[in-house]
Amino acid sequence: MGTIVKIDPGRILKKRGLEPNGKVQRFLTNEVARMANPYVPFKTGNLKNIQVRVLPNCIIYYAPYAKKQYYENSGNGKQGTNKGGLRGKLWISRMLADHKKEILKSVAAYAGGKAKWM
Repeated sequence: MGTIVKIDPGRILKKRGLEPNGKVQRFLTNEVARMANPYVPFKTGNLKNIQVRVLPNCIIYYAPYAKKQYYENSGNGKQGTNKGGLRGKLWISRMLADHKKEILKSVAAYAGGKAKWM
């Protein structure tokens, strides 16, 4: 005689905090924002500190000049890339290139799993 097993994937995902906009998603977004902070251009600190909002699934920089800085920053400011620092354009992409494995490991640990490199 066979055994019937019913699996509720939504319940499993929720138990681990993996549902959309769940606790793991929020942790990932906050980790990305935290680790990208040293890469954000810095002149007065407004873009880096004041005019940023971390939502469950995105990071929004509210400064009117944020888009231009993200795509066109020359890296000449305080701790800029032209001066041997990290701050400059495409800060999220550059941070992910430097810290992707570290972020994956911390998110996997937060979710109760192990990171698997591809």
